[in-house]
Amino acid sequence: MKKFAAALAFSFLAAGVASAQTPKPPVTGEPETVYSDAQRDRDESLARHFVQSILRPSYSLDGQFTRWKKPICPHVVGLAPTAAYVVERRIRDVAQRVGAPLDRNDPCNPDIVVFVTAHPQALLDAAAQKEFLLVAGMRPRDRLTVQYPVQAWYFGSYRDYNGKVWLDMDCEFYLDTCPPHVAAKGTRLVNGIQAEMNAATILVDTNAVTGMTLGTLADYLALMALAQAPATGRCQPAPSIANLFVADCGTDMHTTALSDIDLAMLTALYETPEEPEKLQWQRIGGNMRRELEKQSRH
Repeated sequence: MKKFAAALAFSFLAAGVASAQTPKPPVTGEPETVYSDAQRDRDESLARHFVQSILRPSYSLDGQFTRWKKPICPHVVGLAPTAAYVVERRIRDVAQRVGAPLDRNDPCNPDIVVFVTAHPQALLDAAAQKEFLLVAGMRPRDRLTVQYPVQAWYFGSYRDYNGKVWLDMDCEFYLDTCPPHVAAKGTRLVNGIQAEMNAATILVDTNAVTGMTLGTLADYLALMALAQAPATGRCQPAPSIANLFVADCGTDMHTTALSDIDLAMLTALYETPEEPEKLQWQRIGGNMRRELEKQSRH
């Protein structure tokens, strides 16, 4: 405003002398977006609560979340070939967008298997008989029960400070003996032990998803496949595809595709460094907040 006033005063003093200034070029590019401290605080709180609500932590490592470190290979059983390809392609596309590792071999060895069936409990029982560890996860044997329209069982492990791999489960319940010694660092922030995903088995009840668009189902499966985010039956504290089958959620919390919040959480999960391990969930929340900030600026 001072420059404008000075220019205006000069034009009066010049007594009608024509200005020789060249007009300023028009402003180009996207306008900047105001991002207030209040908005930042709200996003920080949302990210923290969303991460703690939707992600299930490692069984063996308190406050640490698992993710895929080996390349993923999704495979869908029970759909027509074209529909199965669409779902597998969507999981891959989301994985690439959020930074999860991808197995680009064709064919590849499946580590994410989605079964679409009208008899999910019978299939789960058969899987438990054949490959018990793939569906056991953290669940006691008497809880291998289908409770939700789409349900996931995760098989994970953790790597200790010496690089040795251990099963991430209740060893006293499932195995005869527990590991006698796990090498770790003894600091408050770094323990040298890191969780990783090895397999995901997802059961889809066809009776519950009949009439649903393939894109909506694929996005729901992508969230469950890329993060240890099992169905819980409770409403997540933000608009999320995870609320798809939760009846008592408000309409503003339901989405038919991965929301910006879902994508921000997945991106933060995969971009957060391993160390310090004991600050992992706080850093995931912070990175998620920054992703939301980026989205608000575009």
